[in-house]
Amino acid sequence: MTVALLPSWSDDSRSLTGGTRTDEITLTVDRPRIGATDVDIRLTPRQGERSGPLPEVTLQAVLPTAGHATPETPAHAQGAGAYSTSVHLMMPGRWTFRVSVAHGDAGEEFDFPIAITG
Repeated sequence: MTVALLPSWSDDSRSLTGGTRTDEITLTVDRPRIGATDVDIRLTPRQGERSGPLPEVTLQAVLPTAGHATPETPAHAQGAGAYSTSVHLMMPGRWTFRVSVAHGDAGEEFDFPIAITG
């Protein structure tokens, strides 16, 4: 599991980047507020181009302090390394956006802490 680094803010959206030895991943939350929240995910292999089928990417939002979690939702491929999905957040707080990336039988999880406002 990896924790996100390098936050950046622009126009009310939030982007966080994290990674492992094999992949770098950037998560962008378009509207970090309660309700429907669009999320873009960019997956970049560290060793050049990835061959074979596209990785399967899912997103789940977890609010550990209140015991809430959204269902794990598949992200839809939008092109080479680009994915998108949305989650419904029921309350403000310090959410963790957990991105799971499956490369066939191998998988990785990335945790991105996001503060959600009302």
